[in-house]
Amino acid sequence: MMPLPGLRENEFRQRTIQVTVPVESEPRGPVWAYPGQGTAKDLEVPQDQLQLLRKTAEEKPHQLGEWMSTSICGNDILSSVLYSSGQVAVKAGKLAPIPMMLVSLVLYFFRFIYEEVVTAIPLNGGSYNVLLNTTSKRVASFGAALGILSYLATAVVSSTSAVHYLSVEVDLPLVGSTVGLLFVFAVLNLMGIGESAVVAFGIFMHHIVVLSVLSVSCITYVAKNPGVFRENMNSPLPDIDFAGSVIDSNVGAAIFFGFSAGMLGITGFESSAQFVEEQKPGVFRKTLRNMWAFASGFNTVLSFMAIGVLPMNEIYEKKDTVLAEMGRTSAGHWLELWVAIDAFIVLSGAVLTAYVGITGLVRRLSCDRVLPAFLTKQNPWRKTNHFIILLFFIIASSLVIVLKADNSILAGVYTYAFLGLMALFSFGCMVMKAKRAEIPRDVHAPWWTCIFGFVFVIIGIFGNLLGDPKVLMYFALYLIVVVAIMMFMLERVTILKLVLAVMKSLFPSPSTRSDEGQERVHIQSHLSASTSLLDAMAQDASDMQRTGARGGRTITKAILDINDAPIVFFCKHPDMTIINKAILYVRKNEQTSNLLVVHMYNDDVDGGMESGSSMETRKEFENIIALFGHIYPKLKIDFVSLHGLFEPATVKWVSETMHVPTNMMFIAQPGDKSVHKVATLGLRVITG
Repeated sequence: MMPLPGLRENEFRQRTIQVTVPVESEPRGPVWAYPGQGTAKDLEVPQDQLQLLRKTAEEKPHQLGEWMSTSICGNDILSSVLYSSGQVAVKAGKLAPIPMMLVSLVLYFFRFIYEEVVTAIPLNGGSYNVLLNTTSKRVASFGAALGILSYLATAVVSSTSAVHYLSVEVDLPLVGSTVGLLFVFAVLNLMGIGESAVVAFGIFMHHIVVLSVLSVSCITYVAKNPGVFRENMNSPLPDIDFAGSVIDSNVGAAIFFGFSAGMLGITGFESSAQFVEEQKPGVFRKTLRNMWAFASGFNTVLSFMAIGVLPMNEIYEKKDTVLAEMGRTSAGHWLELWVAIDAFIVLSGAVLTAYVGITGLVRRLSCDRVLPAFLTKQNPWRKTNHFIILLFFIIASSLVIVLKADNSILAGVYTYAFLGLMALFSFGCMVMKAKRAEIPRDVHAPWWTCIFGFVFVIIGIFGNLLGDPKVLMYFALYLIVVVAIMMFMLERVTILKLVLAVMKSLFPSPSTRSDEGQERVHIQSHLSASTSLLDAMAQDASDMQRTGARGGRTITKAILDINDAPIVFFCKHPDMTIINKAILYVRKNEQTSNLLVVHMYNDDVDGGMESGSSMETRKEFENIIALFGHIYPKLKIDFVSLHGLFEPATVKWVSETMHVPTNMMFIAQPGDKSVHKVATLGLRVITG
């Protein structure tokens, strides 16, 4: 826009507007809807407390190195090898290695996508965390719902596959044994037995040895007996289950549906992002490299070897235990037994991972007020979250019973959840590139990598949808239930207000029927000289408490309790645009009527949030906050100016003093590494 004639552009942009903000003596409406005006105060962090917090921050807990971290997530992704080979062969037949190589290519793309996102926002939470910092809370909640289903499917598929492999040696009832295995790990988690990095490392190395021995044994067998491979290469492609109908296959269809099923072989790749805070600096990228190498190598080699060792009909028949069959054929019963035992141990470890992962995710969602707070309650004996563990066991068992432990359908549910997470992660990376470009990061994934990764994942989703649409029904059923609970939590204030309006119409309170007469008396009392101003204000306050419905006070009390939780926004400059964006974000995404705008300044040391902050700057903040307090009367906005450096210790002091968890503290997009370091404490980035 061109400036007006005779007016320089800098003068046009720097106009000062004086607005008189009146002090309201009477509330605008009910106290549960209009919390009143905010306050302004100046605080200083006591030096003794600050030094103690700094000392505590320096005492970092033990962090995991490269191979300990790789083992935890590697057990998850390499356990997928145990059941993916058979599932891909059923779809692609003799062409199974080609889809596996395509899957490895997709995984290579996602290495860089994950690296960019997690080095920019190095916090636990995976796709939920990146979406929370780049989009709205509702979109992030959808990602969290997929995460819950992914853990659910991990537990169910892994436990079912573990029982399948054990059934090779011992005859077991499938459904009952699977539910029993889930129950055993529920009890172990209730007792407080979680994941051990040392145990995970031992299981991981043993699994690598078993898969390596199996690969060498199969390669030796194929070299000595090439006839099986030649016969399989001359066999027809398996029929395709297309949208509920069986049709003849061709090369394109076999690769397409095989690729869609092959994505099951890399499930668990996202797990490293779930515990990045427990890893040493620089380790995360190495875990992604290691997982890509191991998963790509073993998936491709074992899919080739399956075709060279077993006839295609036997692969189709033994699709759930194909690796054990390969061991028996290539080396004898001893290798079959070894593979079966290893499979049971690794898959059982994946069940434990699912319990630990779901506990951490649900606990985070409860703290973010996305799921009910009662889920975070701990039992007094073992200090474990019993509600989360027991509910997870019940839901997982129901899925096993409903689907009769059918691994094909269960694997489809797992694949939908996993691919949904991968799609949201690549989408979140692209949004972060566009909206959070100034956040420092170690890796910049090319746009084409993000786009190709996203497109390939969508192709995988469509392949699973076209292959067996009924799987989507089961997936959607559980997803709808989880999302409905989350949406209820995010919209519960609106729902309570709707209930109050309905009750006011159907069950009015006795006082409501005589409101008209009371209003006339009230007006006369204001006009009467004998009624003092104090009496009139007291009557107004009483009116503000009325709801007009029987039981309305209970509902309004619930609304007040929900909205009472404060939110903190750290603001560097008195920028009306940034502050307004923060207010709009809070109103849209959080259920609160209390917002604390905290400005940290340091007149002594250059390096705080705003070096050389003056009284004029703080006064400008107060005026802006007062103005927004009148623009948004349903939000009580307090201003706190805090003398000190913006560092982890002061943020911790604010959290403890104001009783606000760090996950309920927000910040604008950090542009330098010092602020970015503080933001990695868990502060949410909400504005660009």
